[in-house]
Amino acid sequence: MKLLLTAFLSLILPALTQELPNDREKLLEALLNAPDRASLDQAIKNGKAAGLPDQLFLEARFVFLVNEDNRGALATLSTELEAHLLKFSPDDTMLFAVKEDFASIVQYTKALAALQDNDTTLFKKHITEAFWLAPSHATQFAPLIDDIRINEAMKKITLDLNLKFEDQRLKSESKSLKAIAGGSPAFLIHFWSPWASQAMAIMDEFLIISDSLIKNNIPVASILLSSTTEARRAGDDFLTKGKQGNIAHWLVDTEKFSLGSLMRVSSFPTVVLVSNKGKILFNGDPADRRLWKILTSINPEISEPTIDAVLPKIDPKSTSRTKNGN
Repeated sequence: MKLLLTAFLSLILPALTQELPNDREKLLEALLNAPDRASLDQAIKNGKAAGLPDQLFLEARFVFLVNEDNRGALATLSTELEAHLLKFSPDDTMLFAVKEDFASIVQYTKALAALQDNDTTLFKKHITEAFWLAPSHATQFAPLIDDIRINEAMKKITLDLNLKFEDQRLKSESKSLKAIAGGSPAFLIHFWSPWASQAMAIMDEFLIISDSLIKNNIPVASILLSSTTEARRAGDDFLTKGKQGNIAHWLVDTEKFSLGSLMRVSSFPTVVLVSNKGKILFNGDPADRRLWKILTSINPEISEPTIDAVLPKIDPKSTSRTKNGN
């Protein structure tokens, strides 16, 4: 979702790049970059006092919800966005160069609303219209479609917990998913490859998350996706360079009937939360708020660890959280 905002910001109305009065520029920046709800409310209050057009406040709320990855609230906002479409003014925007761009987010949020109602047919209708209105946003809408397809596929899977995988540290031993789950209500599977820069870029983040989950009775298994001897060697080398202290299970995927393939791992980072009955509870990015909502429902003591202070910043223009590659 955050990459969706990146695409919109790349099409910011030329008015924002013109010579603007300093006070007005500050008001617009505050609306566009509000870090929390209180800041957004204050920015809107200040903007109204300064006589800014209402369209800017609607756009600011949209931007804020995109940053929050709050799909439910975005779905609700679709009604207001659609109502404003007929009144859209290219002179009163922070984001959209043409009316079609604004119309595309109307269709996008309506697609999200359809998902809230589990209406796949209506979702397809609205997301297709969003593509048609703003083809330049295609790469931003596509991950949502992939997400829906993965979720539909995961509903049909009950994982065989008797599956065994080679222990990456103790190469002569293997472990079953059942042994990893133990008596816990669920366990997390993390997929990685030493040759995927996106997987390695968030490895420190994963280690922090895994330690936190394990302490809260959610076992973690990190599975190396290794199709070549060189990749396996690189993965083993990674473990010998100071990562041995992490208490997650480090396993190697099988060549035949690959778990990575079954879980449709096509991008990094990817984690899968599995119940102790083998049902797939979540498949996606570990930063997705839906994962943490499910984990909290399992154990109220679980909360997403604060990691920003100890990790390097990720370039917001990077596709490292959406696409696989080196």
